[in-house]
Amino acid sequence: MGKNLFESFKKYAVEAESAEDFCYRYHHHKAYHERGKEYMEIDLESHKKELEKNGYTIIPQGSSTTGGIVSWYGKNGGGK
Repeated sequence: MGKNLFESFKKYAVEAESAEDFCYRYHHHKAYHERGKEYMEIDLESHKKELEKNGYTIIPQGSSTTGGIVSWYGKNGGGK
């Protein structure tokens, strides 16, 4: 049986101090910053909920500053 998504996204893991830091550092400028404060707040809440529910959160390839998928497993990287 294949890996679950929690394990599969670990290869894309990056470090960040907080969900805010993750979004600020790894969201492509046009996909995040230029959409305005309201969008940024909604997106940040979405990442926080995803982290709480799944133990990780991701930014997809087209929205990331790296040009690839990035994932974050919380400040300590432990996730679930």
